[in-house]
Amino acid sequence: MYLENSITNSLHSEDSQLPFSVFFYHTNSSWHWHEFLELIYCLKGVYQIWVNDSCIPCMPGDFVIIDAREPHATKAMEPDSEIMVIQVESNTFSLTFTESMISRYHHYFDSSPSNFQRKIQITENDVLYHLFGDLKNEFFQKEVAFELSMKADIEKIYVYLLRNCQIRQPKIFGTQLKDLIRLQPVLDFIEMNYRKTIRQKEMAQLIFLSGASFCRLFKRVMGKTFSEYINALRIREAKRLLLVTNEKIINISTTVGYDNVTYFNKVFLRECGLSPGSYRKNAFSALS
Repeated sequence: MYLENSITNSLHSEDSQLPFSVFFYHTNSSWHWHEFLELIYCLKGVYQIWVNDSCIPCMPGDFVIIDAREPHATKAMEPDSEIMVIQVESNTFSLTFTESMISRYHHYFDSSPSNFQRKIQITENDVLYHLFGDLKNEFFQKEVAFELSMKADIEKIYVYLLRNCQIRQPKIFGTQLKDLIRLQPVLDFIEMNYRKTIRQKEMAQLIFLSGASFCRLFKRVMGKTFSEYINALRIREAKRLLLVTNEKIINISTTVGYDNVTYFNKVFLRECGLSPGSYRKNAFSALS
């Protein structure tokens, strides 16, 4: 979390009744996660931004995007380092646009963070440079309606990301799209229930397919077998819990759906290249 004595100035959503928070931060934060998008802009010095398994060096002019629910931490590498942190709630744009307009674009930020460049380098000629500068000025000057001006700047940043910072994904056409649509009820069910026992036969019945046809469809669309996909979701959640809680590994194993901790350790090692204990130890050692 961001420690209060490390925050030089802040504007919290609960104080301003606006669906975003802005604060200026100058030291380290431990591993944490939250339900909103976070934008980090480096103002001074050097930071290491840790997101999941990756360490992102961050210097003045660097801008980092952290998706909702992603475990992350920060480490100041030089004295007087400072970052501006913007935390954007999911309803930030609902005060301005209709639901249909919002839903057309907001899924980009609800989906995998791989849709966007993780880190963007900003120069003085870039639009983002001026938007962040204006945000900072509005924050400190606090003239009449400064909150509305800041919200407008955040909306412009959002638009800039949509237009310029997506990692282009191959488009899905024809049969591929039909297959994905057909499989969607299964994917939705798995996302909500992957911590429980899910039987492949029941998922096949859900979309009226035989067992063999379901296996072929799932592998073709997802690039993984049914069991591989569920394991990937469970290990993703296990990694998050290892970083943001002090729970014992055996408890995490049970929480994410593995009754046998030995099997959990085996799957984790196969997916991540190291044991759960080593994963947690390495992550915290990096911040020390």
